[in-house]
Amino acid sequence: MNAPVFAEFPVTLECRLKSYDEKTSHLFGEIVNITADDSVLTDGKIDISKLKPISYNPVAHTYHVVNGEPCAAAFSCGSALK
Repeated sequence: MNAPVFAEFPVTLECRLKSYDEKTSHLFGEIVNITADDSVLTDGKIDISKLKPISYNPVAHTYHVVNGEPCAAAFSCGSALK
């Protein structure tokens, strides 16, 4: 594969589509390659404390720092920019 990569992203997962469920619109894939910038590595491995990933909670409509507290309210955190 020769998937495009955004240079600004500290970690990129290259995936291959395995299946697609038209009823639910769910995609199922396989990770075939991972690239990571040196800035998020410790001893050659991804360091979560350097990467500081966030996840989205669709029930509470909040963003969370992985292994941490909520960091923003979804659908409203950007309203101050208007």
